[in-house]
Amino acid sequence: MKKVTIIGLGWLGMPLGETLIQQGWIVKGSKREVTENSEGNLMQYPLLLTANFPITSEVEQLLNSDALVINIPPSKINEIDYIDGIKRLVSHAILQKVKHIVFVSSTSVFPQKNGHFDENAIPFAEDKSAQTLLAVENWLLSQQIDVDIVRLAGLVGKKRHPVYYLAGKTELKNALQPVNLVHLDDCIRAIICLLNAPNGKRIYHLVAPIHPTREEYYRFVAKQCQLADLHFLEDKQPLIRVIHGEKICRDFGFSYQYDAPIKMIPN
Repeated sequence: MKKVTIIGLGWLGMPLGETLIQQGWIVKGSKREVTENSEGNLMQYPLLLTANFPITSEVEQLLNSDALVINIPPSKINEIDYIDGIKRLVSHAILQKVKHIVFVSSTSVFPQKNGHFDENAIPFAEDKSAQTLLAVENWLLSQQIDVDIVRLAGLVGKKRHPVYYLAGKTELKNALQPVNLVHLDDCIRAIICLLNAPNGKRIYHLVAPIHPTREEYYRFVAKQCQLADLHFLEDKQPLIRVIHGEKICRDFGFSYQYDAPIKMIPN
């Protein structure tokens, strides 16, 4: 059986781990704190990522795997601890004979400007969080190990959806801006696809291939969910920023189950 370690058993990491167990993988994972009541059926280890976190026997057990999925957003950790912590983590994982790294990044590494951005586009991170992600991406791609960088668009699924924040608001901006979203289930399927076929250095975007406008989409979802309507300002100079995620489809025959945001109605 193949072994995988997931750093960050959160909203994506936990269901990813549960799905991998169902498919025959041995799965371990980390959380900031592990209690007797921690949810999930996989082996869990406490890990607080810092620049000099201690390499305990528990950490060595955690990193004793074939593959490592890193799924921790930089917003939860300061920049230095995040970058140096991941470098320390990966360096010790390689010593433990880990052969494949999957790093969950974000399409926020591209600027908020007009353009179509696929995996060949050159990133230009505008905020500190995106700059931190990009620094980790570049460092990982320089290591002598199979690495997959997975850049997620806006992540939705189950009851997580931007409409709950937007419902009832008025004078919203960017009415005509295209929506770039991806469903949790498609992210899980795509990451497992990559785990099953490591092959050098790769970058993939995960985003539904259909991009309705913000006004069209969020007003529709609010109505479907019986939430208060949204009201947008006139958009005289629309920002047309589209992220493309079809490369994984071409390379693996992958298909998005939620290929249109209109299918991503909250449960």
